[in-house]
Amino acid sequence: MSLLELNNIKKTYLLGNSVFGKRNSVEAIKDISLTLEQGVCLGIVGESGSGKSTLGKIILGLEKPDQGEVLFQGKHLHSLKAKELRELRRNLQVVFQDCYSSVNPRLTIGEIIAEPLRNYERLTSSEEQKQVQGLLEVVGLRREDIHKYPSQFSGGQLQRINIARAIALKPKLIILDEAISALDALVQIQILNLLAQLKEDFQLSYLFISHDIQAVNYIADQIAVMYQGEVVEWQDDMEKLEQLEHPVSKKLISSVLPSYPVYF
Repeated sequence: MSLLELNNIKKTYLLGNSVFGKRNSVEAIKDISLTLEQGVCLGIVGESGSGKSTLGKIILGLEKPDQGEVLFQGKHLHSLKAKELRELRRNLQVVFQDCYSSVNPRLTIGEIIAEPLRNYERLTSSEEQKQVQGLLEVVGLRREDIHKYPSQFSGGQLQRINIARAIALKPKLIILDEAISALDALVQIQILNLLAQLKEDFQLSYLFISHDIQAVNYIADQIAVMYQGEVVEWQDDMEKLEQLEHPVSKKLISSVLPSYPVYF
């Protein structure tokens, strides 16, 4: 059984009224099917507007598809009752692009990381503190940072905090939606190295959504190229990335600037 399975997913958004009173629509996702196995990182790459983030929201349950089914751990994600969905969500976490808006500035770092633990675990205060401090060390921060506030950290450090929160419950799958794109080039490499190490240490699976084909190549085991709501190309062997043939794949590869840090 695959960890994640998408079958014939479609999603259309209705836009504002046209001049003639008929509402226009845009097909964000056009009949996508794919699978993700345990312990694998699948890179979803595409230009802005390709539908990759919409697909991520559907997998997370934040958007409901108009057609098709999402199976996570063999269960139909969008047909579960609230109690079943809550239990399933502990194994499905996310790290978003904007590391600043992903945290509550009024909470300490300890409270931010402890949020999923408080939702799902019954820990004493000392047990919670010990786990949070351990998570801080795992992502390369200090145990003493537990009492600080988000404003005292850089963007890269905040993303490490978001990652610590995401792995707190030892989930099966983490969706990384443009999780490094807002960071400086050197920090991007550091976060990619951290994610790669965590994947190995915790036997994690990733859905790595990005417009940066170099970053996807660095961390992913498989790659799906999206264009206008469709998966137009798939590659299981990342060593053959340069053999991708679709025009949008070639465009993404050729757009890599020589001055940019090379992940290949």
